[in-house]
Amino acid sequence: MKVKVLSIKPAQAPNSHEVLLSIGEERQIFMFTTEVNRVGAFQLQNTHAEPRFSELFKFNQRVAMNVSELVVKNYKKEVVELPAYVGNFVTPEEALSKLKPFEYNRKQAISDGSKEGLINREQRSKMNHDIRHKAMALIEQLPEDLLDEAVIFLESLYVKANN
Repeated sequence: MKVKVLSIKPAQAPNSHEVLLSIGEERQIFMFTTEVNRVGAFQLQNTHAEPRFSELFKFNQRVAMNVSELVVKNYKKEVVELPAYVGNFVTPEEALSKLKPFEYNRKQAISDGSKEGLINREQRSKMNHDIRHKAMALIEQLPEDLLDEAVIFLESLYVKANN
């Protein structure tokens, strides 16, 4: 089924957009929200859709990304020509049927001693420890007035990474 973005309109909530999509013959409206966080001299922009959109398009990530890109362009006041074709919607069954099987022969890798690409728990723990220390060193270099924002931003990354 073809997916098209028919309209992108500002919603009542600040930095929110109502996006009207056609999925085949069906039409649905989804809410997108854009957050802008300042970290140092940089502005980081994060646009995300309501959970219903993410659930519907979880097997259609390319389509979801194309829709999000149009919403971001609209947010930045760039010209977006609508209606815009953003891809084909596939059912979960179709998506799963197109997956290639993952082949990894653990016994062969162990007997060969070739565990390249695998990281054991100890190595992962050390990497996490090193990353934390590097992040803390960077945060300590920030001006005092940006520390609260930096911590909030990092906490949001932690929450998103663990979901």
